[in-house]
Amino acid sequence: MAKGIYSFSPYIYYTNEQLMKDCCLVPYMFHKYLGYRTVIVTAQKEEYTYHELLSGLELEILRTPQDLSEWVQMCCEYISEHYSGIDVMFCFGAYPSHIEMVRRYRQLRPDGKVILKLDANLYWQDRIAFREAGYEELLSNCDVITVESKKLKQHLSKKWPYIIDYVPNASVDLAPRKRTEYSEKENTILTVGRIGTAQKANWVLMEAFRLIAEAIPDWKVKLVGGIEDSFKPYIEDFFNESPHLRDRVIFTGKVMDKDKLENEYKKAKVFALTSEFEGGTPNVWVEAARNGCYIVCSEIDAVGDATNWGKCGKSFEVGNIRQLSRILVEICNDESYFARGCYDIQEYRERFFSYEKIVCKLNHLINLLPGDM
Repeated sequence: MAKGIYSFSPYIYYTNEQLMKDCCLVPYMFHKYLGYRTVIVTAQKEEYTYHELLSGLELEILRTPQDLSEWVQMCCEYISEHYSGIDVMFCFGAYPSHIEMVRRYRQLRPDGKVILKLDANLYWQDRIAFREAGYEELLSNCDVITVESKKLKQHLSKKWPYIIDYVPNASVDLAPRKRTEYSEKENTILTVGRIGTAQKANWVLMEAFRLIAEAIPDWKVKLVGGIEDSFKPYIEDFFNESPHLRDRVIFTGKVMDKDKLENEYKKAKVFALTSEFEGGTPNVWVEAARNGCYIVCSEIDAVGDATNWGKCGKSFEVGNIRQLSRILVEICNDESYFARGCYDIQEYRERFFSYEKIVCKLNHLINLLPGDM
């Protein structure tokens, strides 16, 4: 019988989009590459249209609870009923809800393995009271604890009395794909995500482009993703003040069709990430990298990982509009950044951000004997 890896939503619902993110893709890749039985346990808030793309993934949809406390209890009951098939428990984030779930699992399967993917940055992790009883119990019960940036690994390895492994995010190739060619690229600066959230700081890109639009007249900015209602007044004011940019700053809305989204990455020469913080290397970065985008990234924890330490992109101080604008003028007026960079970053992504390599590493780590580290 195949080994089983189970992941329990730490906040009741996994969304449809999360099926295509690391919280669900990491355990799924144990199935794809290593033959595990992968089960995602969640309540249902929307239709899971992406499920059909993940052949062999099992969704265990429990009833909707009244609150998070009831959800944790339901998951613990589920673990009590199914523990014999849960050989590996995959936890996404050091959430309080995982404390009781992992406790129950350890009681029933002391021989089982627990992977904790922190999905964190320096700011979040410094708020975790890792010496408090609950968190100390959770962290001590994990066989493998991973972070997504080398900077955070170094920080936590010094601060926490636990072994911290570096396991970055990756991108999923659901079908064979060809290398993106530079000839397919257009003069587009792309960003993808939830447009208008405070964390993403999309206004920084818009303001930087406004400053230098005349200096790069053949370029446009594309913002792909659902737009937060709170951001819409800013967009309206932006275009009222700069009506000449209406055709050059383009909002596509949410793109659910994976082929269409892939095409947006493929056509863009530059991918701009203006976030104030991220949990490791964000998924959108990996999508951009595998499509040959030159990366311009704010100085989040994983900025070195994202730009290959300056070999595949440039960084700027968080919120520094003028610095970003200077970088955009420099690179957008020099094709040499893209002609070779298009291929360099694809090679970098294939070498270090492959799900097959990642799950093989995780499988190796959870099967090490004590003292082998």
